[in-house]
Amino acid sequence: MLKGSLMPSQVVIVGGGVGGLVAANELQGKVGGKASVTLIDRKARFQFPPSFPWVVMGSRTPQQIERDVGLLERKGIRVLQDEVVGLDLVGKSVRTVRGQVPYDHLVIALGAGYAHESVPGLREHAHHMYDLDSAVRLRDAVAGFQGGTVAIGIARLPFKCPAAPYELALLLDDSFRRRGVRAEVRIEFFTPEGAPLPAAGPENGGKVLAMLQERGIAYHPKRKLKEVGPRSLTFEEGEPLPFDLLICVPPHRAPKPVVDAGLTDASGWVPVDPGTLQTEQSGVFAIGDVTALATPNGYVPLLPKAGVFASGQGKVVAHNLAVKITGRGRSQTWDGYGTCFLETGKGKSAFMAGNFLAAPRPTLKLRGPSAIYHTQKVLFEKYWLRHWF
Repeated sequence: MLKGSLMPSQVVIVGGGVGGLVAANELQGKVGGKASVTLIDRKARFQFPPSFPWVVMGSRTPQQIERDVGLLERKGIRVLQDEVVGLDLVGKSVRTVRGQVPYDHLVIALGAGYAHESVPGLREHAHHMYDLDSAVRLRDAVAGFQGGTVAIGIARLPFKCPAAPYELALLLDDSFRRRGVRAEVRIEFFTPEGAPLPAAGPENGGKVLAMLQERGIAYHPKRKLKEVGPRSLTFEEGEPLPFDLLICVPPHRAPKPVVDAGLTDASGWVPVDPGTLQTEQSGVFAIGDVTALATPNGYVPLLPKAGVFASGQGKVVAHNLAVKITGRGRSQTWDGYGTCFLETGKGKSAFMAGNFLAAPRPTLKLRGPSAIYHTQKVLFEKYWLRHWF
């Protein structure tokens, strides 16, 4: 179809996770008929990642945290269930399994993929909860576990939702205690990090470490995983760690279409302007886990990968695209503000909030644990799954 001056602007959002979903909703609500908003994702159903730990613990079913992405059609958003296989930045089109989708503006929200093969034996011997099917398999393994060593940890940096493995360790401890088998279970936590949640700073990380120690969870920092055997972990430095049940965050990597398009830098991720999320390509934005966003004043070089950032970035990109398309309003910049719940069991949660891009250091504070924050997380889940669909 030929483009003319009266044709609406074509905005294509690739990836229907947290960031893509927010961007599509926000943009469609602002531009009306002046733009056509297309969301492309290979999945027919959206799955809410913050609730995956609850699936593992058996307090949520998959059906409770899923929604049909096709419901967005009612809002005027064009939804394509298809797999992105390439990005033609010169011809301005997205290549999918089924064909080509042209764009005037492109928002990349493809998230992070996994590279299990980079650690020998990891795929064969480890569980994880970074997708819903894997969370269900882990749920079944945990439910049948009666005693022995649970090794839980992180294979490589960076990884998304930095609090999630710590949250799961605390929830496992609580579950085993309620089942009356905690005395028969040893929980060992390993990580290449020097301390928990390094992006949050030493004070907040120290609070999380204290939570682990209070529960009798052994902590092994600066352990980079080298190889996984049927019952033992080997690290680049340090003694091997035996296990009976292994839960490990797999190595993350940028999706192949993004790499093939030349959008990544030496970090392996897509560099963006921290305020606008613009890539080096005109008219192309990237949000969420796929990005490499420098934090020159932070405790770590790059912004952590988390859904709360994807959501906030999606809102800013949608707003600025709406300003450009409609000619109304003023552009905004993303401020780096983020929040994070950390479930600790016993019906309680800790809560962290602050600005990760603040100078001279991030302004972050970890509060709790308390029953109030747990209730707030439950309400947040309900709000999210209702509001965006």
